Amino acid sequence: MMHRATYGLLALLVLLLAGCDSLMGSKQDDVTDEIFEAGRNDPELLNEVEYVPLFPFYETGADGLALDEPQDVYAGFDEFLYVVDRRGLHVFDLSGRAANFVPIDGGGTSVVQDRLFRVYVTARRDTLLNGRNWDLPVVMRYDNITTGSPTVGDIIWHPFDDDSRKFNAPDPIETDERVSFTGVGVIHDNHIYVSRRGPVNPRGTFILPHNTIMEFDENGVNLQSIITLHPTRESLRSSLFPTDVATYVHPPQRSFFPQDRHFILLQSSALDDVVSGSVAPASSLRYSVISVRVVPTSDGLEYQPDTDKLRIASNPERGDAFLYDEFRFTNPTDVTVAADGSNFIFVTDGASDSLYVFTGQGVEGVTPPPGSTSTKPVIVSFGGTGDGALQFRTPQGVSTYRRIVYVADSGNNRIGRFRLNTDFE
Repeated sequence: MMHRATYGLLALLVLLLAGCDSLMGSKQDDVTDEIFEAGRNDPELLNEVEYVPLFPFYETGADGLALDEPQDVYAGFDEFLYVVDRRGLHVFDLSGRAANFVPIDGGGTSVVQDRLFRVYVTARRDTLLNGRNWDLPVVMRYDNITTGSPTVGDIIWHPFDDDSRKFNAPDPIETDERVSFTGVGVIHDNHIYVSRRGPVNPRGTFILPHNTIMEFDENGVNLQSIITLHPTRESLRSSLFPTDVATYVHPPQRSFFPQDRHFILLQSSALDDVVSGSVAPASSLRYSVISVRVVPTSDGLEYQPDTDKLRIASNPERGDAFLYDEFRFTNPTDVTVAADGSNFIFVTDGASDSLYVFTGQGVEGVTPPPGSTSTKPVIVSFGGTGDGALQFRTPQGVSTYRRIVYVADSGNNRIGRFRLNTDFE
């Protein structure tokens, strides 16, 4: 039985601790609890392998104001961090110090950089044509951003720069204002893929395959639309309301990249009714993140399904979850591939407010730690709705550089930073 004097000492100690908290503030809060909960894991357990937050998160834009719903983030070849929000393009060094700010009316929706350090931003722009002001999607190319004197090097307009529209409908029509460019991916030769999303035109009108992937050369010339990707019927080779496109060419800079033109496409099931203008809520597609292989043939390029990832997903011995699991995502918003040798594939999902991590083969997780009895990748995906250190609200963008993952956490108005804890060992 505890002595009465001992009870007295314990009561005094509790009062002293409570007094310190009231005077100096408690060290306990949701973020602290979340971080230290990860630290309580047994180092021998597999769940020690997980992403941990790196503070500070970036919440202030390069213009000195709070970030306003950041839509995308990209760690560039020049080792600067590019963020687009509702006000424009913010440029930081990798430590988070502001380097430059480029205002954009209405803000940007996605950002990427090519190997010549030119920055591409998808946005919207007004133009006066035939006595009417049109609000149309554009891809802005910015040059010399980090030198302090950025210039607009080129603008890709919809529909004017669509080669397929030259003869049947070169001028805008009503549905063009409901078209958007949703993502840009860079190929090894500095050509770019652009994902385009728009309504399905009613029957009886000329064919306008709004939902597609387009390729432009380094001078902004439209080479082709990848029309073999079906714009209305879901398949392993479709472009059903695409929300982003990413290639396998990413920083760090090097003298040689693989010469393939493969890409990963995100697509959504949201149905856009061209007559009423209504948009149905998104629901899971069977495969909403698809990998497309571009294969040269004697008849030109063929765009083929990535059957390797599909085959791996049918083998439960390879892992516990897969990129090609049926109905895996509801609203995938962004995708990127790590070019640091790990080849990890990162996908953000706005419906589950989560970040998913896959191996280059499409198995969810990362390589298990040395000494593990399991050979399956360890699942390290994380998220959930909230403003905690490992939570998101409608994440819109993801990028990675030197094993640090950056997430444009739009609903929380911040750029989160994360790293695998085994990278500290």
